[in-house]
Amino acid sequence: MTAAAVSALALGMAGPAHAVDPDRLRDGCIWLSDADEANHVQTCTIHSEALGRDVVVQIRASDNAAGSTEHAVYFLDGLGSNDEYSTWSKDEAGALTSYSSATNLVMPAGGAGEWMTNWQDAPTGSETAPQWDTFIGDELPAYLDENFDVEQTGNAIVGVSMSGAPAVIIGLNHSDTFIVMRSYSGYYETNNPLGWILIPYIQGERADIDNGLSAMWGLPWSSGNQWAANDVLTRIAEAKANGQTVIISTGNGLLTPKELEIAWTVLQEAVRDTPEQLPTLLAAAASGMVLGVTLELGALVSTAILNVGAVALDLPVEFRYSNGGHNWFAWAQGEDEDAAHIEDLLGITSTTQTATTQTAPTQTTAARSLAASVTSDPAEANDPPGSNDDAEPSTSAVETPEVTASPATANSGIPGAENPETSDRSDEGSESGTVTAGTEETGSSETVTPGPTESTDGEISRAPSDAGVTSTATSSVPDAE
Repeated sequence: MTAAAVSALALGMAGPAHAVDPDRLRDGCIWLSDADEANHVQTCTIHSEALGRDVVVQIRASDNAAGSTEHAVYFLDGLGSNDEYSTWSKDEAGALTSYSSATNLVMPAGGAGEWMTNWQDAPTGSETAPQWDTFIGDELPAYLDENFDVEQTGNAIVGVSMSGAPAVIIGLNHSDTFIVMRSYSGYYETNNPLGWILIPYIQGERADIDNGLSAMWGLPWSSGNQWAANDVLTRIAEAKANGQTVIISTGNGLLTPKELEIAWTVLQEAVRDTPEQLPTLLAAAASGMVLGVTLELGALVSTAILNVGAVALDLPVEFRYSNGGHNWFAWAQGEDEDAAHIEDLLGITSTTQTATTQTAPTQTTAARSLAASVTSDPAEANDPPGSNDDAEPSTSAVETPEVTASPATANSGIPGAENPETSDRSDEGSESGTVTAGTEETGSSETVTPGPTESTDGEISRAPSDAGVTSTATSSVPDAE
């Protein structure tokens, strides 16, 4: 017991009562580090019948007053996830600093290559068929309700890369549990020959899962297969019927000067520490960048196709486009505005904001830092929580097709327009464009907001959340080229 607590008891006083008490460890939960304890992130081990194993879930409980209604944002990890912690708990992901302390953050670990979905058969190397949809949509909400007083309805779910489309599908499958679905750089059209080839190929190359084509959703040409049921383009109209909000974003694969600067800085550090490995380091940097650009171009094309479908169906789905590659700092570039928007949709209000996170000492070598910063999914580096070695920079807006804009676009930040009010608040190439498909009153809208800027050591400096400028345009389909 702390001296302050003893004094409070002696004076007959009690501290503020919290709904879920962020400082109290639940059964089966630990603080992985002093930084995690300072940030109220506890790592809990939960046995899942749906997954047939124990699974780690990191949870940052809110500091709401007792009696408050508790809602949560669930974060799904990417292809390079590990079983010990979620990449979302790391500094460069931005979640811990962007979401207010009134929001419960839920970050499951594991599932590398398993696509966060229900499998029909066990993947290579496993004895049971994982049921991620069931765990995320049924078991985990029940656990959070029992142990953290989090409501089983009215929450948000966020996915990135591999888990981007599954976040939307899980939300559609559990429409009461999740009313907001947010996806970064996902791949949405799965039920076609390209999806049948690429998804199993990625699973084999990156996760050593060799039977994804048949074991995950069944052979595409077989009776009872689930490929269509997991195709976002096929099912996206359900969100409108359910009253859900869907937010989709992607980069265009064009690395910003800041990204290249950070990669160069990391490369220099690696070469200085291990000069004899220069050829290997250069090859790793080049291949990592090429892979990241390729993956993001794929996400751009997939997002553009979904955008066209949403416009055709008059669906209220938000689409955002920016420059940048396939990396965590690109995804975090608009996190402050993103968090505020999602909290508003969930009805979460707070007069307090989480303090700057405590950072654990970096435990990786310069060579591993290089690999983490140039790979398409830095979680593969298995860096410890709190390390900040795979920094990538902010991104800027990709040009949309020719539009007929309202007078407000004169200072909108759209390429070709002057915007002196916001130019001094954003980093070089740090604007992002938002396109909303299918609004009934005013048609499509485009919101331009500056993202954060990063120093060369990977620390994020974030722009004010009110720095955005909104304009209305007649077109919501991006130029996929």
